[in-house]
Amino acid sequence: MRTRSFVTPQSEDGVVSRVSSVEGNRCTVEARIPLKRGFLEVIRGREDGLVFAARSRLARLGIDVTPEGEIAIDGDVAEFRAELKSVIPSYGIGDLLPEIVVPGLKLGRLVFCPEERRLNSEQILEQIRAGALQLPRHFSIDDKGSFTIQPHRRVYDLAKELSRDDVVSIAAAQDGRVMLNRLQLPREVENIVLEPGEGVITSCSMFLHRHYVVLDRQSHRLGRHLQAIVLDPVSTRGTRVFLEFTNCSETTIVNPSVRAVLYDATPIEAKVTVFPVRLPDGLDEEQRPVRTFESVRDLFGRIEGGVAPHERGSYYARTVAVVRDWDAVSTGGEPEAVWKGPEESPRDIDAIRATRDYSQGHAPRFGTTILAGLEDGAQATVLLGYFPNLVEHFEICQAAITGRISRLVFRRASYEHGPFLSARDQSRLADYAALGLEVFWCNDAWGHLAKHTYRGLRGYWLEPRTEAGFHNALIIAIYGSARPLSEGDCGKLRELLTGLKGLFGRNLAILTGGGPGAMQQAADIAHDLGLLVGANYIETVDQGTNKSADFYQVFQDISRHNRQRWFEIASFQIFCTGGLGTLEEIGLTLTDMKLGVIERAPLVFFGRHNGSCYWSDLVRQFHTMVQDGRSPDWMLENVLLTDDPREVPPFYKKVLELG
Repeated sequence: MRTRSFVTPQSEDGVVSRVSSVEGNRCTVEARIPLKRGFLEVIRGREDGLVFAARSRLARLGIDVTPEGEIAIDGDVAEFRAELKSVIPSYGIGDLLPEIVVPGLKLGRLVFCPEERRLNSEQILEQIRAGALQLPRHFSIDDKGSFTIQPHRRVYDLAKELSRDDVVSIAAAQDGRVMLNRLQLPREVENIVLEPGEGVITSCSMFLHRHYVVLDRQSHRLGRHLQAIVLDPVSTRGTRVFLEFTNCSETTIVNPSVRAVLYDATPIEAKVTVFPVRLPDGLDEEQRPVRTFESVRDLFGRIEGGVAPHERGSYYARTVAVVRDWDAVSTGGEPEAVWKGPEESPRDIDAIRATRDYSQGHAPRFGTTILAGLEDGAQATVLLGYFPNLVEHFEICQAAITGRISRLVFRRASYEHGPFLSARDQSRLADYAALGLEVFWCNDAWGHLAKHTYRGLRGYWLEPRTEAGFHNALIIAIYGSARPLSEGDCGKLRELLTGLKGLFGRNLAILTGGGPGAMQQAADIAHDLGLLVGANYIETVDQGTNKSADFYQVFQDISRHNRQRWFEIASFQIFCTGGLGTLEEIGLTLTDMKLGVIERAPLVFFGRHNGSCYWSDLVRQFHTMVQDGRSPDWMLENVLLTDDPREVPPFYKKVLELG
């Protein structure tokens, strides 16, 4: 099954190139946006379809970025002047602008909005009926397809006064938005009252799977929206779609709103190959050589001589090989360099390993030392029998920094834990992604060649053919016992997932713990419905892994709580009949919502036992906790206790405030 992802036609983020002036709560800058060749080809002769969209995190800090004059395109760079102004006095950002606005600060991007891809009113209604998008409650659409977004009756305050370091981190750090999510807390209000000269951060609920929205900044009778005016199909999913308003008039505005238009996003077809190779000039796409699991596994077999490293009697006999010309390998060629094994005595090496003493010059040499023999910029592929350890990791990072390697392929996850990775391994994968190093796993246990792909902050293993669908899917986490559901409950779960597919369309995927029982049943149902299935597998003694996931991650038993972080990619959670493990996951999920780590979302407790809902006692305890002031009030509003699948879609629409 080939899948597609949908992306907004846009440039990379532009940056401040020079600060021209700073005066009070505003400053003027010169900015430049790099333009890639593909984007230039799309917009050539149609530059009037470009709009500038400021970075969301700047707008959420109350900083408006307004281009002054025309945006000039010179070769592969767009240049313009812009004014940055702090428009929410209560946030106290104005005095900190000189600390934030410095050369190199990312300001925003150019977005191409061609008229022929704009949807009219009939097309929008058709997409809503098909579940291809979900708009906020109480929306209205005119005859040209312009619609009104009514925000939640909710404003976002800061948990504390932001320091200089806080603001700089939020504006410039890679994970600054995560920090902002923790510090920007929602407060329910009866009405949003916007006095003259004030600004406010609010939100709405919206789900864009294959479209992007452009907000109307020109009409500001009911509040002027800041320059973060593009909502794209990847990040616009959920109840925390931020809107930022300022009142430029001389009268009070109550409950600001904004007009918007909708565009078809650009579809990207999934790659048909299972391993990326460079194409010689003039080679047709259909002639692209195919890299299969079998060919890579056979290569490892030739390198290792048919004997696995763990059968050689030493942890340090770890396969390392370098491939420069990958095409030659597919025709029977051999790697350019292969490490033949440790020079030290295996007995001495294992003694060092037992004490874990790598100090005093005792660290043994590993095969990754051969990477130093490559020239800078070689862009080679390194093959490893095992996922890298600490010493190998340092040498791989150095080779990636200098461009000596561009791809890593390993065969086994762990010497001691089989196909499961440690928390340290997950951190190393994040390092490789930051260095632009592709990582593939020749996974014998699953029988495929998997690519490590990030969605937000979390990376998963998947075959490249499912990569587009993985990025585009709205994901629902389903928790449950390793014991199977009854035939009746399994049928109700099928009806539930069918109803959610009707609500959200075919862009749906599920995520489970990857075990047997209820998790396996949910995976089978999802596949029957044509949905992608994900799994966060855990190394346990009381259950196996079902190996039926289209995307997955693997965790050693000591990484149980770390594993929960990987469920953050899910927008919603459904808790089926379960035991102690499910009970723990309920607590972790609710705590994450309370702390703002994940969005507040509808929580469904699903299933029946002895004539009543299975989770009745737990939900009764929730009521007690709220009554005693030990849990927030919103928790009860977000919880549905039921075994009737027909109740779930209307509950979602109510909690999410969808039309």
